[in-house]
Amino acid sequence: MSSGMEKKPKPRPVPTPLDRPYWDFLRRHEFRLQQCAACATFRFPAAPVCAHCQSDRFEWKPCAGTGTVFSWVIFHKSYFPGFDADIPYNVAMIRLAEGPMFIANLVGIRNEDIRAGMPVEAVFDDAADAEFTILRFKSDASRDA
Repeated sequence: MSSGMEKKPKPRPVPTPLDRPYWDFLRRHEFRLQQCAACATFRFPAAPVCAHCQSDRFEWKPCAGTGTVFSWVIFHKSYFPGFDADIPYNVAMIRLAEGPMFIANLVGIRNEDIRAGMPVEAVFDDAADAEFTILRFKSDASRDA
């Protein structure tokens, strides 16, 4: 018998041939991004050519998994039923140590405690069915100034 309070599924990533390696590495709890083989610029999201030098050569290189909060928003309205139970939730723009900006949720911190410049570190969030892993970030107090 249904209680009417069934948990709705969240939207899932839909990997493309270009970013499939990113998702495969995350499932193994490895944070890797494309790095240009010509100029060493890291890029995210995955792209067929480097925006800096236009080279089409790249490798998937390990990343430190650290960065700082650049900006964030707090959602007080759910636009997808799967997020209803999470309201209010945050979505942050993280400047990674390697340079690219990365959009993710911050976990283990109250929304009112988020601040610009806050150091953060990556955490791997495995889906219940282990079909995919999402990268999220938590406060890294060890790097706080």
